[in-house]
Amino acid sequence: MAGLSGNNLLLSSSIQYVINVIMTVPALLWMDRWGRRYTLLAGSSLMMTWLFTNGGLMALYGHPSPEGGVGGIREASWVVHGFPSRTVIASSYLFVASFAATWGPVSWTYPPELFPLRVRGKAVALCTSANWLFSFALGYFVPSAFEHIKWKVYIVFGVFCAAMTLHVFFCFPETAGKGLEEIETMFQEGPRAWKTHVSDNLTPVGVLRAETPEKTEHAHQGV
Repeated sequence: MAGLSGNNLLLSSSIQYVINVIMTVPALLWMDRWGRRYTLLAGSSLMMTWLFTNGGLMALYGHPSPEGGVGGIREASWVVHGFPSRTVIASSYLFVASFAATWGPVSWTYPPELFPLRVRGKAVALCTSANWLFSFALGYFVPSAFEHIKWKVYIVFGVFCAAMTLHVFFCFPETAGKGLEEIETMFQEGPRAWKTHVSDNLTPVGVLRAETPEKTEHAHQGV
């Protein structure tokens, strides 16, 4: 759709996969510092921006492909060339980078922190199953959507990302830095999601290990 073919198409796809892997690393290193909420909000907002950018560029500068699609691929039903095509490619890379650093890793980290121990196994299994089920459904929907509604697919998913941003802001409390008991208590009390923040009250593991029996005994004697 962006005027790529042959080796250029293969190269652009390879770059996308490399970006996906590399941009996952920052989230793995600093996700606990950023917090789950801010990471998800930033990711959905950025992804919305790149999707709307692609949709707008294709609507303004693109045109329908010949009958049967580009190179016989019916899903390639819309064509854009020149500088707009390069901008579309750049926005697509930025979309992948935004997802890989935010929703990609957090979508696997957040669910296990939400549920009490008695239902965590089944609940996480249900979340994982739903994730793969929707991925499977998208694999069938997206090609057909590109064939029939063309560039509007980007607008549809941009609206989804906007809805994700609102959903996270109003309904996703912060769990980073909180113990499982603290999280369960938080849900029981029902605070406003946007008023929750990253907690730094947990005692580091190293501190716990440094508590020797002698120190504990002296502490009791002091009391």
